[in-house]
Amino acid sequence: MNAIILLNALPVFVDIDIETFQMDPAKMEEKINGNTKAVEPVHIAGLSADMDRINKIAKKHNLMVVEDACQSLFTEYKGKKCGSLGDIGCFSFQVSKIIGCGEGGAAIGNDDELMNRCYSFHTLGVETETGSPARRRWMIGAPKYRMNEFEGSVLLPQLDLLEERVNRRTENAEYLTSNLKDIPGILPQKHYEGQGKATYYTYDFRYKKEHFNDVSLDVFEKALNAEGIPTFRQSIFELNKEPVIENTLNSRTFKKIFSKERLKKYREENECPNNAQRCKESIGIWHWALSGTKEDTDNIYNGILKIYENRDKLT
Repeated sequence: MNAIILLNALPVFVDIDIETFQMDPAKMEEKINGNTKAVEPVHIAGLSADMDRINKIAKKHNLMVVEDACQSLFTEYKGKKCGSLGDIGCFSFQVSKIIGCGEGGAAIGNDDELMNRCYSFHTLGVETETGSPARRRWMIGAPKYRMNEFEGSVLLPQLDLLEERVNRRTENAEYLTSNLKDIPGILPQKHYEGQGKATYYTYDFRYKKEHFNDVSLDVFEKALNAEGIPTFRQSIFELNKEPVIENTLNSRTFKKIFSKERLKKYREENECPNNAQRCKESIGIWHWALSGTKEDTDNIYNGILKIYENRDKLT
């Protein structure tokens, strides 16, 4: 979102599928107009978006597909890794991610021209031709986002362990899901057909309070934490309703670029009711909680079951 705003463009939000938490392809085309340049599916919580349908719609409208795979490193969809399913895939190595080095990231793709533009943008705008760096020309105005050597040295050894950790989390997550089906009001994030092993940045599920005597999600989360279950509510805020949107629309720059009518229409159409519902009722368990043994996973299930069985005592 920030990258789009900084280019003085309008970020158009597509609502989610309430069961998968991913961008809903059925709601994409109504958001596309003659100014649309790209679509950016986000693989939420380390599970894959419905990339076949997204790519099909993007191709129909001649749009680039930029995958936000920051939460889904090594997640598979129909035999391919997330980040390799569109025109370009973006990853984050920020400290909370699956592997981290403090700050940093990566972009991958098969189009040499596009990747050269990415390289140039992240390294002061210099050209990428081989030869002495002193002879390279500055082609575009760009910042310096280069990862330093120390961060790289922290990051590289983690790559050797990544696949084994993803396999373990996938196994533990599937085991947890098979058990949670017996607890009313707990609805794990649904997979699309073709979902392979998954990173599980968080293990997300919807909490239906009517099965827990209408106890709020906040109280339920405190109970989870009391049972030693680490939680993360990445969806606590509605991204399309964050203050940055209205502050941007009211800025001098955007008022000059866009007409009052266009900004009015943008505000009217900037609604994502399914995502708003998800924000009110979903919660996640941090990925490291699924990195242990089956006994550790049993402890998560038993903690949730205990809360359900003692729901009359929650306050």
